[in-house]
Amino acid sequence: MAAPALLQPIAQADPRLLAIAGGVTSCIYVHKHPLRGDVGLVLEFALGTIMYAYHRSIVGTGVGAALRFAFSIISYHYLALAVATILWRISPFHPLAKFPGPFINKITSLKLLFMVWSGKRHLVVYGLHQKYGKMVRTGPNTLSFNSYAAIGPIYSSSNAFSKSKAYVPGKINGDGLFFIQPRDVHGVRRKHWAPAFTASCIASYKPIVEKRTNQLMAVIAQRTGGPHGSVNLSEAIQHWSYDVMGELTFGGANRLELMKDNDIGNYVESGQTATVAFETLGEVPALFDILWYFPVTKTIALLDNLAGKLLVHRQNGNGGRTGDLASYLLGEHDPSLPKLSQDDLRMDALFAIQAGSDTTSGVLTFVFYFLLTNPEAYERLRAELDEAFPDYDAPLNLEKLTNLPYLNGVVDESLRLGTPFPGLPRVVPEGGSVLDGVFVPEGTIIGVPAYTQEIHPDNFWPEPEAFKPERWLPGGLGPGSRARRGAIMSFSFGPFGCLGKTLAVQEMRVVTAKALLTYDLKLAPDFDNDAFVHGIQNMRTTIFKYPINVVATPRH
Repeated sequence: MAAPALLQPIAQADPRLLAIAGGVTSCIYVHKHPLRGDVGLVLEFALGTIMYAYHRSIVGTGVGAALRFAFSIISYHYLALAVATILWRISPFHPLAKFPGPFINKITSLKLLFMVWSGKRHLVVYGLHQKYGKMVRTGPNTLSFNSYAAIGPIYSSSNAFSKSKAYVPGKINGDGLFFIQPRDVHGVRRKHWAPAFTASCIASYKPIVEKRTNQLMAVIAQRTGGPHGSVNLSEAIQHWSYDVMGELTFGGANRLELMKDNDIGNYVESGQTATVAFETLGEVPALFDILWYFPVTKTIALLDNLAGKLLVHRQNGNGGRTGDLASYLLGEHDPSLPKLSQDDLRMDALFAIQAGSDTTSGVLTFVFYFLLTNPEAYERLRAELDEAFPDYDAPLNLEKLTNLPYLNGVVDESLRLGTPFPGLPRVVPEGGSVLDGVFVPEGTIIGVPAYTQEIHPDNFWPEPEAFKPERWLPGGLGPGSRARRGAIMSFSFGPFGCLGKTLAVQEMRVVTAKALLTYDLKLAPDFDNDAFVHGIQNMRTTIFKYPINVVATPRH
């Protein structure tokens, strides 16, 4: 059927003209009203379907011609949208036009995605600051601000900036503490968690941490048998950390026994893979919305499902205890707190396991790497521990352990060099903000690059990239030396700061002390230092492609 006379101009119009008009209009609309990626894809599909139906029923063409017309409309629409978007992002009218950075980073977030995927974003961002200076435009609407003075207003103050959409975990149901973006909403959820991390509660966790650490010492002996009689220490520490957090979170309802079962459920790898997907795709939320429907993101659900099962097991009264973390989330200590939904509880339980285990095990891996590649530091720490705990087999006195200066220096230095995180992304609030003398427009995603700050000579001097626990002792590394504790961003700060910091540091002290009191540790003869360093990848989780194999000889 031929088209009516009034519609003939449209039917005969060049598809490129229609696409250009639609693309420019879409660019303007999406800039002011961002769409979810999956919604945008559905709208494009709907547009293609309408164009196909129009050409088939009104213009009267065949199937092939109608499909080609629909495809040309969609193709040129996308092309026009892309060109209009690029021109806007590089124009002098863009809010971030005055900030320097690589051209490709200005026009697309995909470059940032690939930077994350490489596992070397911390090094890339460090290099960008070396080239461009204090502020770098790392994405179309993203700034990296290498400034110690900016840490306070962005992260530490009572008016700290809210988190960006990079913290949205795809389409998993429920809101967990870590994933809540608005500062005020996060503060409300934090009230469920905070009572579990008071000084008295952390002290009550000591028997579990100590029991599991003794189990780790036994596991090191049991797993010895690799090349040259070595053991994969990094893997053993990972399994220890999951077992600790499983028991601390669920009490007797815990079913995580990775040291015993050798992670037959593949939870460590799955948890890290999920974190990588979350961190990488979080840089392009629209793409995350689309890929969520594909198998590539399904590993995110494995640990999530386990947390849900353990939570239900705990709620049914199977082995729970008064002081486990779940008891606080469930409101068993304070009935006045609002009840959390089952989805929210599951997300918080998932976060407790993954975040509480992964970061601690990663830093501990660095602790032993740094000690074993710096024999003088190893010997000095062991001498301090031997003097403090002559009865190596007795329970560790936490007060004494907490006050060992060189042990604390080792932990602090390992946190500084062993948390190669990128900037923790925040959103500049309405009205914009002046940061370290620079005005940053509202809506900008901004972050202070943790790794760059942690090796910056203004914060740590001399030898800012060297492992020197002595820098934390009185007198530091000599006259003029600097060690700014506030520049270590491992646990963030302020309203979004990690509540589990004290517990994590205590765990690091306990494992480090127990291992050095129990074993003489040496790197396996075939350990390849270059391969280990090259194999370090960080995407919020730290992945060690090359394991730390050590020869562990019992001392007693």
